[in-house]
Amino acid sequence: METNNTTVKTQVYNLIILDKSGSMSSIANAAISGFNETVGGIRSAQERFKDTQEHFVSLMIFCNCEKTMVYDMVPVNEVKELTSREYRPCCCTPLYDAMGISINALYNAIKDKEDATAVVTVITDGYENASKEYSGKAIKALVERMKNEEGWNFAYIGTNQDVEATASSLSIDHHMSFHDDEVGMAEAWEKERKSKMMLFGRFSADFAATSAMPSAMRKMHRSRSNRENRNYHEMSEFSNRITPEHITSLKSNEIFVFGSNLAGAHAGGAAYLAYQRFGAVMGQGIGLQGQSYAIPTMQGDTNTILPYVEEFIIFAKQHPELTFLVTKIGCGIAGFIPAEIAPLFAGAVEVENIHLPMDFWKELV
Repeated sequence: METNNTTVKTQVYNLIILDKSGSMSSIANAAISGFNETVGGIRSAQERFKDTQEHFVSLMIFCNCEKTMVYDMVPVNEVKELTSREYRPCCCTPLYDAMGISINALYNAIKDKEDATAVVTVITDGYENASKEYSGKAIKALVERMKNEEGWNFAYIGTNQDVEATASSLSIDHHMSFHDDEVGMAEAWEKERKSKMMLFGRFSADFAATSAMPSAMRKMHRSRSNRENRNYHEMSEFSNRITPEHITSLKSNEIFVFGSNLAGAHAGGAAYLAYQRFGAVMGQGIGLQGQSYAIPTMQGDTNTILPYVEEFIIFAKQHPELTFLVTKIGCGIAGFIPAEIAPLFAGAVEVENIHLPMDFWKELV
């Protein structure tokens, strides 16, 4: 374990188990592009959480005539794009065998690593129909063991089936259905990418809370968190944490969070409202002031905004008695769009006293 002002990072192993049976032919291009975009999202997470996480990617593609690890625990920055050369749908659907082989292989490879966890995503367009080595009962027991003893996280994405029932039969809590066409497949990948970013933000928050624990206790904490987690593809749980579009007054415990400039010249938009009504101080461009909190957004690209967002999230955690109403910072005169700013708040998703604009939630969940 590293010491002297450095921390051991969580090694996150992203295992994707992707159906390539014949029925996937009509959505093959969307499956390929979706995987590549998901890898891009994992790369973004590696950069965003570089102080606490290292990401690796494994890809199992499967059909009756092939169960292949195209990528096997490859550092995310070294993963090459998937193409039609590697992914050509054919044959039947040995889902249980693909899951059993890939999950066991990954477990055996990382079981002795102190700070490793796995995020397993299964994507299929139909029911199991061709396995020979593993049964559904065996896979359910395997998933339960990985969740409860190792703290792994699982998601099941499917179509042409009762997705919730199938996921439940495999003891997988997180599930999502998609329309069986190119658009539906693309939308499923996009939602999964956003959901993963939310999950990685939660990992980062958990890491900060448990970094002083022995590794065995951290693993127990991850297992407990997995048991308590809701389906991370669903957004309904956040409906009471949406910042109102028009804020004219605040309750005594509410803080108006606005985008500022480093000089603290609160001359327009939400910054001027903060100055007029909620105690913002001219010349103060960062942090708490009255019933407002300033996050600088005018000094460069999103990488220059991220440290101030992270500082804000830490502050909000330290003040659970306050409710922070984040406005669409950076999406006015600064010139950004919600798709660019929202991911910066991934670490805020599980901080219950932080409310976000609906446009940010749409990007995060």
